[in-house]
Amino acid sequence: MAYLVRSGRFDYAAHFLAGAGGTLILIAATNALWPMLSGRRPSAFTDAAPAIAAATLISIGFGLVAEFTVFAAPVADIVDIVHQSLGAILVGMACMLLACNRRSWIAALVSDGITAGLGLVMIVIGAVLVGII
Repeated sequence: MAYLVRSGRFDYAAHFLAGAGGTLILIAATNALWPMLSGRRPSAFTDAAPAIAAATLISIGFGLVAEFTVFAAPVADIVDIVHQSLGAILVGMACMLLACNRRSWIAALVSDGITAGLGLVMIVIGAVLVGII
């Protein structure tokens, strides 16, 4: 993260945070829905590895679409795409590696809400770094 902030281009850090934050939000939603869809008890990412991988890839896809359509001025910046994708991949890997024991539905929903909130905060910080907010 120090590289991203000390690089002199805050958009590196902003794209990294957007990729990481967006992926956290998608993974929180996935983690909340996966037990209901699979008929299993809630867990912190333990049984949802395929869904987490899919959420990570979807997040990268959202970043690509945004970079090529919304933010393309006049051409998409491959460095921005790489930083967004790195943020998404690191969060996806961390969520798969940081599995914990099964817990109650209430605890799972609170944890997912906190995870989604953290993702939103990361996106807002990224937006502040590039002057969108």
